[in-house]
Amino acid sequence: MHAVRATRILLAVMCVSLGSVVFVTGCGTSGQTPQSLTGVADQESESSAAEISGVEGSESDADQDQTERVTYQSGMEIGAIPMPFEVADVTGPNKGKTLCYRCLYGERPVVGIFVRELDEPTTALIQKIDSEVAAHQDEKLAAFVVMLTDTPAEVKTELEKIASKNQIAHIPFTVFEGTAGPLGYNIKQDASLNVMMWEGVVKANRAWQAGQLKPDEISEVIADTRLMIH
Repeated sequence: MHAVRATRILLAVMCVSLGSVVFVTGCGTSGQTPQSLTGVADQESESSAAEISGVEGSESDADQDQTERVTYQSGMEIGAIPMPFEVADVTGPNKGKTLCYRCLYGERPVVGIFVRELDEPTTALIQKIDSEVAAHQDEKLAAFVVMLTDTPAEVKTELEKIASKNQIAHIPFTVFEGTAGPLGYNIKQDASLNVMMWEGVVKANRAWQAGQLKPDEISEVIADTRLMIH
């Protein structure tokens, strides 16, 4: 009888002890493990967000390094190969000659400035590009102005005056007969100014209708020029 009672008491003590162990272990598991997983998830989420933010920041920085996008489209596509065409030279060392500047400049970095009129903003742009050409002779930067006209004889004197008045010494003024422009250059009829830059292939292209060129856009063209040679 005493033996039976002792056995029951022992079993009760063991059950209580085992229950305590399970309870403690269970609390440890249900309390700590989810917190740890949540912490890892939070860290991974924060890390992913930081990586995404970093990528977006890098893209934003890259965008800031580039010049503004072009809104008015005219001229050749980026990557296109400029074809040869002849012009009548009005100023510079080749004055009075008919020649192909696309051929003459070859694979050098070139700024082709195609105009239908020379208002003050356009002339200011040409002056700045002239300064860039002067400053980057070691990089062999070259440029030329092409007046697109159906009456070449009538504009030559005016071009000479503009070049002289504005002291444009490193960019020749030339005339192309025909307002449509050279074959393959895709200059729109309502484009007053089309600036295309190439070095073998077209690297940059900007165009404006009459009266649309703004001072900040002149700065963007100069930035294009510097990006091309660096």
